[in-house]
Amino acid sequence: MAGLIDSNKQSLSNGTGDPIADADGLLGLARGIEDQQAAEVAAPAVEEQYAAAMVEIVEEKQDQASQIEDRLENMIETQSARLQQVQSHPPGMLALPGARAKWQAQVAQAQAIIQTLQNRLETVREIRDGITANGSKIEALAAEKLEHRQPKLADDFAELQEARRLHELHMRQQQGKKQEERQGLVQDSAPSGGLSLSRGLSQTRGSGTA
Repeated sequence: MAGLIDSNKQSLSNGTGDPIADADGLLGLARGIEDQQAAEVAAPAVEEQYAAAMVEIVEEKQDQASQIEDRLENMIETQSARLQQVQSHPPGMLALPGARAKWQAQVAQAQAIIQTLQNRLETVREIRDGITANGSKIEALAAEKLEHRQPKLADDFAELQEARRLHELHMRQQQGKKQEERQGLVQDSAPSGGLSLSRGLSQTRGSGTA
């Protein structure tokens, strides 16, 4: 945005010869500066509000995940105690075959429940502590929650990020153009220097021959 204003300032410094057009251009430049100033003032407020809202939601989700983790751990302990109790009372040698099969089924069922609870516990921990390419998983979930809870703030923050991305892209393009112009000047100056040198050598040889 600053690069655009600088270019406009440079183009208006000499004027176009038309006072109305120059006045309109200066007015547009002034409004652009005003819009830029308003955006610079609003940007920190949007960022602070968005960051504060994200912290609040992340803490909420971390608390929820911790509570779920505690409940699952308690359930695993309870099921483990039941499994130990069942395993400690196997059918005797004189028990009927059906009794041993029933006991084995109870043991297998208790083990399956514990395994399921452990899998759920690992999933909850992965959600709470997992990391993705764009940040933590819980932050991604918090961002989605924020979009539903405060859609205007989420939109303002997204627009701010997009404006900065476009500004950085514009600045890189400007730098690329400047580099191309410099390279073009170097390339243009190199042949002319070589031509002058060749002409000088030709003239020297001609005078020596004469």
